[in-house]
Amino acid sequence: MSENIPEDLPISSGEIPKAATGARFSHVLRNRNFLLIWLSQLVSQLADRFLLYVLLIFAYQATKSNLGVSLPMLAFGIPSVLFGPGAGVLVDRFDRKILMVISALFRGLLILAIIPFVDQSIIFVFLISFVVFSFTQVFAPAETACIPGIVEKRDLIAANSLFMMTLMGASIIGIGLAAPLTTFFGNIFVLIFAAILHFISSAATFLLTIQHRPVHKKISVAALFEELIAGLKFIFVKPVVSYALLKMLFATSVLATISLLAVSYSEQVLKIGAENFGYLVFSAGIGMVVGALFLGHYSHYFKKGWLVTFGFLSAGVVLLLLANTENLWVVLVLIFVLGLGNAFITAPLQTILHEHVPPDIRGRVFGVQHMIINSAFTFPVVLFGKLADVWGLRPVIALLGVLVLLGGFFDRFISKFKDI
Repeated sequence: MSENIPEDLPISSGEIPKAATGARFSHVLRNRNFLLIWLSQLVSQLADRFLLYVLLIFAYQATKSNLGVSLPMLAFGIPSVLFGPGAGVLVDRFDRKILMVISALFRGLLILAIIPFVDQSIIFVFLISFVVFSFTQVFAPAETACIPGIVEKRDLIAANSLFMMTLMGASIIGIGLAAPLTTFFGNIFVLIFAAILHFISSAATFLLTIQHRPVHKKISVAALFEELIAGLKFIFVKPVVSYALLKMLFATSVLATISLLAVSYSEQVLKIGAENFGYLVFSAGIGMVVGALFLGHYSHYFKKGWLVTFGFLSAGVVLLLLANTENLWVVLVLIFVLGLGNAFITAPLQTILHEHVPPDIRGRVFGVQHMIINSAFTFPVVLFGKLADVWGLRPVIALLGVLVLLGGFFDRFISKFKDI
């Protein structure tokens, strides 16, 4: 291959640099570039949730079926599987700032293009939405790849914690805001609002001052394919990177499955009605926020591998307890701890990837990362959803708990991972 893959990458010894103890959210937020890219992430996530909510309404009104309601999720997930790795190649080749500006701008314009078809053709609405989410496949890895270049290494886990907290907060607030906005102002207003948010995201990334190292290589399908293969090869030959991605896939699959089962759990186990499952989601979100705040201030006292292990072990215990309780208040506390554990998994894993992936190949690696995260919302969800129908909710939740516990214990046998 024409592209060399770095053989030796720094692995943290676990020692705490003296300067690291000063890492705080306030320090990260004083970084102009990080503040801009964080704002861009926040408004683009809100825009995506607004669009997804409206699409769910359109799908239900058009089909009156649960299968039809799955269409927006497919429009959201399939572009990641199809274009995620290839988009990562573009992120490594071209100016990431320009890619983010164009991606956000086109997403806003495409959402406006949906409006004329709202009452005309549901097919065109979903086709355009598919293109919108396809542009996201460029924006997401470009944004992720920029972070190590705009924050100091000691602030990476604080930055990633803040990003994760924003992602969860935007997901909850976005869906929560979309409902009353749609009720009082209508679907068209929400679509226009989503488009404006993407324009704000584009403007924020335009104001970034980040360096671009031009790649002087011939542009051809063969060359792009070769670079894609180089990115995949890097993932497989670097155990720390491949294992971190595997753990992220595992954690996301469990989270997606629990999100699916939460509706039935609320009705069948807690007896509070399926429509009240949002209380569980909110409790998990609060747990994630608290976990992210803790990591932003105190993560430098712990090895990242141990934080991930703690997250898996605590989540496994919580799932086993959830399978054996019916008390709403106890469940809300357990779900809070589950969200806390998820924060201890996600932010350190993302930081491990940032520290072990060289700048020239970050786009490809993070493109694959976004692909596998979104793929977690497909097969695992279908599999465990079917098992829950056959075996019942409690046995499946208990099974998930056992698998998550095993995932935590297994970490201790991966020497390169546990000592990070």
